[in-house]
Amino acid sequence: MSYQLFGMENPLLDIQCTATEELLNKYSLKANNAILADESHKALYDEIIEKFNVVYVAGGATQNTIRGAQYLLPPNSTVYTGCVSDDKFAETMKAAAAADGLRTEYQITKEAPTGTCAVLITGHHRSLVANLAAAEKFKYELLRQPENWKNVENAKYYYVGAFFLSHDGGYESALAVSKYAAENNKVFAMNLSAPFLAQFFKDRLDSVIKNTDILFGNEDEARVYSKEAKWDTDDVKEIAKKLSQLEKSNSRPRIVVLTQGAEETVVAVGDQAYSFPVTKVEDKDIVDCNGAGDAFCGGFMGLYAQGVEEIPRLVNAGHYLAHLVIKRVGPTYPTKEEREALPEF
Repeated sequence: MSYQLFGMENPLLDIQCTATEELLNKYSLKANNAILADESHKALYDEIIEKFNVVYVAGGATQNTIRGAQYLLPPNSTVYTGCVSDDKFAETMKAAAAADGLRTEYQITKEAPTGTCAVLITGHHRSLVANLAAAEKFKYELLRQPENWKNVENAKYYYVGAFFLSHDGGYESALAVSKYAAENNKVFAMNLSAPFLAQFFKDRLDSVIKNTDILFGNEDEARVYSKEAKWDTDDVKEIAKKLSQLEKSNSRPRIVVLTQGAEETVVAVGDQAYSFPVTKVEDKDIVDCNGAGDAFCGGFMGLYAQGVEEIPRLVNAGHYLAHLVIKRVGPTYPTKEEREALPEF
């Protein structure tokens, strides 16, 4: 098998629109946040489809990232799994992933429809409200079946978003793959994904961080984790160093990468932290910032999975891919026809 990178999480069909403050207030949503839908959000999806101009994008944070990594990798270098239903949304998602060169090995459930995510854009902010539906039906027992576990064994690098930890099947699978990677000297990467995960699932998060070689996040997620850990600091560099030095199950130093939108990207290894300025995209060229963080991780992992370990080069690749996404609608990448030659990172 030729692929290098294996990803797991919650595949979701993004329903994206340019929203209003009134809509956010109606559903008690913050302009730049990510939450799981509850009963109070039940009417949101129909409302935005009915009242706003929506765009459908094959999403879920990790699927976005793995598609981005594939953009930088040779053909057939990535495999992604998650749970969907056998409906038209799943077919749309599978086709979109294939168009980006991503091989999908979805689990199929008839217990719920394919998951969706309302993506509400206000200015340069996005509010994500995810209805996991089928994504919550992912089963660890199915992953462990020989024909599926071979996808894990054949990979050399792994990437999982912490959204996966919010349901039992995802958590059990992430923990098992992270342990497998640690025991077999393979590289496991995870994203903190959203502030609520550190608030409500910190024990699960910590058990997987223990096996994590590369930990991604943004400044909001990092500060909430720091608060929950009672570290008494809001300084992103200090938090990155503390995350890097959390208990680890093998001897490979943990790399922590924290993005801050248009502000500097912070990377920590052990007790050393480094800053990398972001070349800002001009306002006139910004179409949509949704998915820029996922794209950054895709660029970083896409280069890392080619054996590159120099941090400045990896961060440059992340910034490059994030810039591409910012200039497009949703977390999408240029088609084969639109692509230009990749720069030297």
